[in-house]
Amino acid sequence: METFKSKEVEIKSPAFAVFSAFSDLTNLRDKLPDEFRDKVVVTADTVEGDYNGMHFGMKVAERIPMSKIIMRPMEGFPLDFSLIFDIADVSASSSKLKVSIEAEMNFIMKAMLGGKIQSMLDQITEKLAEQNVNR
Repeated sequence: METFKSKEVEIKSPAFAVFSAFSDLTNLRDKLPDEFRDKVVVTADTVEGDYNGMHFGMKVAERIPMSKIIMRPMEGFPLDFSLIFDIADVSASSSKLKVSIEAEMNFIMKAMLGGKIQSMLDQITEKLAEQNVNR
């Protein structure tokens, strides 16, 4: 099992707001680009759709209130991984967030994808740190 962790960033929202925003996937619906809204089905626990003839989907596998959300791919995805959001309170108006991916990868996959996964995680957390996370 390979683990990739983002930098820990401070979010200008309390932990309950960050947890609420990420634990209910319907909050993603408004953030989808217009061209994907008709192609994606979003529920509180799942998001799935088609892209370039392939079907993709993620589901919330575990919620630990106000501190952790674990998402996993739905059946049929070629890579077994977990997307983990770790959230911690800093103050009444801010929290810390770290995003991790744990994946079953062989040496070649790690060499090909490892740097890209790490870069993606860092970009995601940096973007989130720049804005307030609200429901």
